Amino acid sequence: MISNISSGKKSLSETAYDWLRDSIIYLRFEPGQMVYENELAQTLGMSRTPLREAFRMLLMEGMIEILPQRGVRVSLISRSKAEEVRFIRESLEVSAVREVCRLWKEDGIRFSKIAKSVDALLEEQHQAAEERDALAFLQADEAFHQLILRQFGNETLLSVVLLMRGHLNRLRYLMLKEFEQMDVLIDEHRKLFEAVATGDEQAAVSQLESHLRKLHVELPEAVAKFPHYFTK
Repeated sequence: MISNISSGKKSLSETAYDWLRDSIIYLRFEPGQMVYENELAQTLGMSRTPLREAFRMLLMEGMIEILPQRGVRVSLISRSKAEEVRFIRESLEVSAVREVCRLWKEDGIRFSKIAKSVDALLEEQHQAAEERDALAFLQADEAFHQLILRQFGNETLLSVVLLMRGHLNRLRYLMLKEFEQMDVLIDEHRKLFEAVATGDEQAAVSQLESHLRKLHVELPEAVAKFPHYFTK
């Protein structure tokens, strides 16, 4: 049993959903792997009822498949879905970053207080890169993008982006574990923040688009190396 898995005011189904989703994104459950209610209920120390609600949410998100007479299988990574999600993410994040740049130019003193938080996150990524800790690196990466987006103040946009990124993050985690790109990503994050902090909208957008479009190169490499993880 996992102790103290619940936190705050989360329901059991929300707790199960978060744990299962993280397990899928961080490849503790691999693409195509079967998962079983009885085993998960024992691991999480809960009944099947909240697990089934968690499965329902993951099914709607496309993270799992229900196989009649067999059970639950983790979905393969869809190449087309990854590209669709990348497009949506880029569209929303670029729009948000444009607004953040404009807001920063209007009141740089108020926004400059997040600089220390950004520096701390970049240091976390640097430390994770040195230790080749893909999980810590991706978590700091996510926190960096969330911090920038939060400055826009649009919680609906942030929620949509975070939900969409689940599909991309399985692929990103796989690539971080296999390909030497961590130092490059840190440098791109630093340049993105410098552009935002100076209110340079054009530079920030250009940097973000370049940062997010690496998928065009990295996806074929991942598919070639791990074909059994992917589907069309």
